[in-house]
Amino acid sequence: EQLVGTLSDKQREKLLQPKFDIQSKYIINDWLLPGIERYRQRYGDLANICLNYRTQLQYNLSVYSEIEYCTTNETLVRETDFWDIAFYAVLVMLFLLAVASSIYDGVLAKNGDHNHYRSLLESKSKNLLTAFSLRRNVNRLTIKLDSDSIQKSLRFLEFVRVLVMTTITIDHVIIGMSFTTLQNPEFTEKIGSIPMVQAILTLMPFQVDVFFAISGLLVAVQFVKVTNGKPFAGKMFWLSLVNRYLRSLPVYLVVLLHSVSVYDLLESPSAYRIIATPRIMCRAKWWINLLFINNYYQPEEQCLIQTWYLAADFQLFIFGFGSLMVLWRYPKLLKPMFYTLLTAGFILPMLNVGYHSTSGIYFLSNKACSFQLWYDKWFTKTYVAMETHCLSYFAGMLVGIIYHKMQKNDLLLEKSSLFKPLRYSVFPILLAFSLSNPFFQTNTDDNPSLGTILYGGLQRLSFAAFVAVGFLVLMFANRNTFFGRLRTSQLLENSLLRVLSRLSFSFYLIHMTVLKTIYANLHEAERGTALLAFEVLASATAITYFLSLLAFLMVEKPFDIIFKQVLEGGRPRKPPILSSNNSNEVNVTIQRNGHSLSNGK
Repeated sequence: EQLVGTLSDKQREKLLQPKFDIQSKYIINDWLLPGIERYRQRYGDLANICLNYRTQLQYNLSVYSEIEYCTTNETLVRETDFWDIAFYAVLVMLFLLAVASSIYDGVLAKNGDHNHYRSLLESKSKNLLTAFSLRRNVNRLTIKLDSDSIQKSLRFLEFVRVLVMTTITIDHVIIGMSFTTLQNPEFTEKIGSIPMVQAILTLMPFQVDVFFAISGLLVAVQFVKVTNGKPFAGKMFWLSLVNRYLRSLPVYLVVLLHSVSVYDLLESPSAYRIIATPRIMCRAKWWINLLFINNYYQPEEQCLIQTWYLAADFQLFIFGFGSLMVLWRYPKLLKPMFYTLLTAGFILPMLNVGYHSTSGIYFLSNKACSFQLWYDKWFTKTYVAMETHCLSYFAGMLVGIIYHKMQKNDLLLEKSSLFKPLRYSVFPILLAFSLSNPFFQTNTDDNPSLGTILYGGLQRLSFAAFVAVGFLVLMFANRNTFFGRLRTSQLLENSLLRVLSRLSFSFYLIHMTVLKTIYANLHEAERGTALLAFEVLASATAITYFLSLLAFLMVEKPFDIIFKQVLEGGRPRKPPILSSNNSNEVNVTIQRNGHSLSNGK
């Protein structure tokens, strides 16, 4: 103000740069910036004049500036509101339930046998009252289930799940380097400009497709196992759908409640984009998340942006499970059904790209990441859409059907004229696509060419084929081969791997909150380095697994038991329920099929 006060009206008018036509997104939408108009009216011209005074004097350049956020003493301290109290109340309630349930379970254990904490109790009421027992839930987390043929064949999924979850976390650490306040933002730009890195980064959008393939595989495996030889029961679809929805909610609700309440107390003033703004989004859009439509309805500014996966997976469950119900009723439609599903899975992503004029091949940009992908057209219109990932889901279902046919000797893969060439070609083809991707970079909103759209579709097909063939190889490889020895190795028997796999669902929901909290509290003068990225990854992973452990013991598993007891009702004559309880340990009981991100008894 002192500087501007020394300038004449003519000098001020000359230094004040009016807004010009800006094609790209450069500022957050006003509804996410409380009171911003007042600050712009008071300080907008002042800031613009001061900036132009300095840039014209030092660099002979003129700039346009616009205030996005103001931090004052008023914004640094806020009053506790209803949602803050609700979050604290939920934490206290969960703690008291865990203590009371553990004490009650301990009393019962005095009259029980040595397997008391590993066994279901004789009555529904006792099972409900011990649902929050910490010792019992620790056993449920760590116990090695009795292995049947299905569990032995699919045991490798635990390793795959943990591995893919780790790579996704690494991706999110890299993205976080772009939306935090680093002194050298060119650090990520330089790394991203390396052709080999670009080739690797183009596979980032496909990592989550492994989870979709696992979901489709488990749904098909359990569905065929339970319905084999049984009469058609249409009621099973609705029971399974309700069961799936309810069992996805508990941890989701706690994380969502945290996001609308005390989340902003964990940030520094300069990190308003990282935490404060998402908190406003969640307060306005929480209901969209609970309807599992956040990947389609208002996807530009999503609450808990990583939960688009849960919405897409739930939608694919509806279509996939519905298709299996049709096959249960009309088994002769097996081949036409899968021809249709796989063809649709190949065509629909390309139609999405053409309709929204996005890109068949995507490259992350620092600009998109700086807004946490809120306004990136490819992410909000193409990547989060269900149809983009349906090919991997349907391919997983096909693998599940093939698994059962192999078990009954109705199909021999070694005699298949298609499987053998695929087994040796899928990886080289996928590698060729990855290495050639930088030559097809079209990270713009221009209309993509038909060639680029087809290229992107073929790459997605190659990845789905790679995952499907990989699953089949790991399932049925000869014991004397590398993959056969891997399937039966002690690595897959590792208890730590089993625990980490069962924590995957909670980990996925929580890890972005932890990452953002870490980035929101970095010093403004922090410089981006490989060491910083590793430190963030290590600390975020450790903290998230600890919180995931608490979530599993006190939220996920207790409500899993409660819903199972309530929905089953102790009446075995009900139609079997196929569902997700955020769990995918493959058991002989139908309730144990589930979500590709978690694993538990």
